[in-house]
Amino acid sequence: MDLPESSVPRADEGPAPHRLGPVDREELVRAMTQSLYSLGYRRAAAALEAESGVPLYPPEHDRLLLEVMAGRWDASAETVRSVAGVGDADRAVAEFLVWRGYYLELLGMRGDAGLRRAREVLWRRIAPLGVDRRCVHWLARAMVSSEGAVAPEAVVGWRIAVFLDLVEVLPSWFHVPSGRLEHLVESVVTKQVESCIYHNLPDEITLFEDHRCHEEHIPSQCAQVRVKQIVDLFPSFDRCPSLSCL
Repeated sequence: MDLPESSVPRADEGPAPHRLGPVDREELVRAMTQSLYSLGYRRAAAALEAESGVPLYPPEHDRLLLEVMAGRWDASAETVRSVAGVGDADRAVAEFLVWRGYYLELLGMRGDAGLRRAREVLWRRIAPLGVDRRCVHWLARAMVSSEGAVAPEAVVGWRIAVFLDLVEVLPSWFHVPSGRLEHLVESVVTKQVESCIYHNLPDEITLFEDHRCHEEHIPSQCAQVRVKQIVDLFPSFDRCPSLSCL
């Protein structure tokens, strides 16, 4: 009987391969770690991060999260500009989200000092980004109407929302999408089932082998015959002796 390999590294073991077939090893480890966290196996996920040397999130992710939650907006914008693989349009949108977050917090301060700083952020930080002018005009109107202004007691929740919005426009490597590994597994299983011409029993699907129904799984024996319906459709059949045995 084949025994599973020990998880204890041996002295003669070299570094783990960077790719496993077409799959990037680090991406696979990160997807596995995210899945373990989402399933509630936090210690197992932490152990996987420690043993593999692959953290769930890159340093830029954690740095941006801390900067946004601390309200360090200049540093947040600088981190956004440092993220690799972001197109000019997406980078402008990400910076807009940062400065919009700060701007609406300033409006929530409800004082002359807050309005002066908000006006400066709008014209010096937001307007030069070249985003949709309707967004800029809406923010300008908010200076009068206070629409969207963030009250001081709502700042924490607001900053979490700002960070989550940033994650949506930054590259996929920046933040592992929730349920990514589960989605990949489900996609593969669904494709196998759809390509199985004999599939008839949905409860027989397993992850431990490729799905393939055999010919005998499809219903092939007649359990009941409606004689009257056959006769109605084919009147000549009522003279067929073989019908008497049905």
